[in-house]
Amino acid sequence: MRKYLAVLALVGKLVMPAYAVDLMDIYEQAVENDPDFKNAYDVFQSNKENIAIARSVLYPQLSVTGSTGRNFQHIEARGQASPLIVTTEGTFNSYQWTAQVTQAILNVQAWMSVKQAKSGVKAAHATFNDAAQQLILRTSKAYFDVLLASDTLRFAEAKKRANKRQLDQAQQRFKVGLDAITSVYEAKAAYDQSVAEVIQAKNNRTNQRENLRKLTNHVYIQLSPLRNSRIPLIRPEPDNIDDWVESGLRQNFLLLAAKFNFQASRDNIRVQNAGHFPTVNIQSNTTDLHNLTGTGGGFFAPRRSLNSNLGVAVSIPVFQGGLVEANVRQAKFDYKAAGEQLEKTHRDVIVNSRIAFNTIIDGISKVKADRETVVSQRQSLESTEAQFQVGTRTMVDVVNAQQRLFNAQRELATNQYGLINAMLNLKYLAGSLNVNDLELVNSWLDTKRIYAYAPGSPKPGKMK
Repeated sequence: MRKYLAVLALVGKLVMPAYAVDLMDIYEQAVENDPDFKNAYDVFQSNKENIAIARSVLYPQLSVTGSTGRNFQHIEARGQASPLIVTTEGTFNSYQWTAQVTQAILNVQAWMSVKQAKSGVKAAHATFNDAAQQLILRTSKAYFDVLLASDTLRFAEAKKRANKRQLDQAQQRFKVGLDAITSVYEAKAAYDQSVAEVIQAKNNRTNQRENLRKLTNHVYIQLSPLRNSRIPLIRPEPDNIDDWVESGLRQNFLLLAAKFNFQASRDNIRVQNAGHFPTVNIQSNTTDLHNLTGTGGGFFAPRRSLNSNLGVAVSIPVFQGGLVEANVRQAKFDYKAAGEQLEKTHRDVIVNSRIAFNTIIDGISKVKADRETVVSQRQSLESTEAQFQVGTRTMVDVVNAQQRLFNAQRELATNQYGLINAMLNLKYLAGSLNVNDLELVNSWLDTKRIYAYAPGSPKPGKMK
């Protein structure tokens, strides 16, 4: 058995599937592990119970109570034919139970509370749907923040290698007398700066991975990058900003939640006003009393007493110390606050939808320009290096060209990932963001599986 386990352990070391996870893998794990999303679900489930809680007052109420005790009774009585007072006393045990049934006939406040609870549950449902869409946005942003950090590190390492090569060349040229010592100093300064940039980029990548870990509670070695480091430049469909604004005003979940909260706060005013109204209930009570045989000379206690009654109880709240009036005033202020929040959310949807739409249109143009800039800066660097070799350019020119290429590459990566997030954000504001949109973005990634092998181990077939 031990030999068999040793073989399994060896196989585990030989072939380690270190495949890169993609965006959908991260999202599925975020759904299961993200505390914010799970909290939103639990809050929604909790709010759903408010309807049953409010309705419970309108349903029959049954209570049963019981008691037992040791009793002492002292009785003094004057006989009819004699002026003498006769005293009788004794102790006895007793127990009783009482059952009470109440059914509401008229309770305006309870009916208003049910209506308010329904509006509150609708608001909670919309809030949960918003949290589900927010999870898609947060997953996408965290994922592409890691990719951007990885790209930045890759660019910084490439710049560091180039600067190291330039430093070696400068030192060689100085040794043979082709360049002054200043070229070596300039190349050394550029190399030292690139070393610092690599350190910073590594630290940033680690931090972004930790941010991603907040969603899933997992650590990832490698994420699937963009295929060919490019994304398709897709304009919004429909390609009309007013259509997106209209969609957001109709179905944005954050706006729907604000509308339902506004309705619930208006219902709450009626609930509190109903505190002045009378309530009418049907009540039925049954009490069964049992007395056990007592002790004492001539003492007599009734053995059993059974009492039942059925009636109608009317309760009229006349004065409660100003409680109802204070609750009504508070409810009115809450209503005004909910109205202001609704107005703010309404404006946010309009403005943010327009901003998101324009961000996509501008982002497409920026990415196109960035791609051209990267090509131009790479050609400029190559030309500058060639001119440096023949002595018509200085080391400073080469370092500056290298820095411009690095900045252009980083700007392109930043704008591409920003464009993806802007596309998803526009759909979120319109209330139409769903998993299919995330799957579309995932199709832009290079999701091929990557393996790590121990030296000399056989390679299995590729996973599909």
